[in-house]
Amino acid sequence: MAKTLTYLDIAYKILKQEEKARSLHYKIIAKRAFKLGLIENDDLIVAGNISSAINADIRKCKIEGEESKFISYGKGQYGLTENEPKGIFADIRDKNNLVKKHLLEALHAMPPFSFEELVGEVLKNLGFENITVTSKSGDGGIDVIGELVVAGAIKNNVCVQVKRWRNNVQRANIAELRGSLRPHQTGLFITTSDFSKPAIEEANDLYKAPISLINGKEFVDILCEYGIGVTAEEVVIYDIDDENGLMDIPEQVKVDEKGMEIFTNYKGQKHYAIYFSPTKVVYDNEVFKSPSAAGTKVQNGQPVNGWKFWRFIDESDGKTYPLDRVREK
Repeated sequence: MAKTLTYLDIAYKILKQEEKARSLHYKIIAKRAFKLGLIENDDLIVAGNISSAINADIRKCKIEGEESKFISYGKGQYGLTENEPKGIFADIRDKNNLVKKHLLEALHAMPPFSFEELVGEVLKNLGFENITVTSKSGDGGIDVIGELVVAGAIKNNVCVQVKRWRNNVQRANIAELRGSLRPHQTGLFITTSDFSKPAIEEANDLYKAPISLINGKEFVDILCEYGIGVTAEEVVIYDIDDENGLMDIPEQVKVDEKGMEIFTNYKGQKHYAIYFSPTKVVYDNEVFKSPSAAGTKVQNGQPVNGWKFWRFIDESDGKTYPLDRVREK
């Protein structure tokens, strides 16, 4: 008799199949599990059970000092720990997350009117026109007004309310913004905090004037996307031009995420590198002509068979193998 899969088994199986998506909503996990015949139905109760099982596993592992196989990204989105970036890419992710945290704190420290002007600049980048910051005139609690032009012809008049809050926006705040709208106007609420569940339900009420929501995390992501308040640094790695017999001239080689991450343990320390081809391996911001050359660098000049020295995780089965497995025989 086949073993019955638990909700955790089902969630892991579905998330494991997702090669491109970093995370999935628990309702999507349930729908895909239903299509595969792993569950009898994908109603809200079953989907909720999957979400509860994942949350319980994350809490249990935290209490026991262990690492859960699952990660919660908030708002019902879940992913796998094994799919998180590692090595060089993890360092980049951590750096960017720290910058976003500092940027959010900077928003809280801004004078109110300066923040509203910043919102106006963001709206301009999002395609709004005729933007006016109105808060100084006390226009019914509306801070910014703009027109969102669609297809160069359709104009939507949008009224924006902004709040530099640390506490969540509540249902009454959404209702207040909606009450300030005139006929044919839509609302947009931007906050540095987040929205309570009743506030989200109020904003999404199909029988009332539509209200769009942007929370603090989403607002910071928009700032980073359009380079507002941040600068983007291009990561480059230098290679050696050994085709010229007179001089080896270094050239810039951009980091290509299509490379495969490889790793090794040496003297109790884990080292990561990126394997692009048998003649191109990146380790410690250097480009090596072979896995063995990169391994020799790890061992401080001691020669090593790089194909046996380096290992990788096969995404098809989640198991670890020597790099030699991908070598052309």
